[in-house]
Amino acid sequence: MSKLEISQIIIPPPPVQGRGLTLSEFGQLIAIVGSFLQTIAVLLAIIAIIVSGIMYMKAGANPDSAKKALAWFKNALIGAFIILAVGLIINTIANIVTRQFFCRFSVFGQCIIQ
Repeated sequence: MSKLEISQIIIPPPPVQGRGLTLSEFGQLIAIVGSFLQTIAVLLAIIAIIVSGIMYMKAGANPDSAKKALAWFKNALIGAFIILAVGLIINTIANIVTRQFFCRFSVFGQCIIQ
């Protein structure tokens, strides 16, 4: 065998070890990631509202600065509304995937009556 032939030998990778991801685990993962991102985004929206208030107080008699601060406030409120709406959609999808959405009565996270 020449050096070129040895370098072209294909060694198959080892088989993948572990277990698959179940649907309920996937739903929980969606809920956890969505909740984390929603928390961060709401904190940023609150910071934007506070900054807009400070900008409005610093504006004084300057109408351009006051309009800019009010625009910041309006955009922060719209952003917070969108964030909360997306969080609601993500949690609803997670509950549908884990089949908790159709549960009428649950005790400690376990569905009793569907």
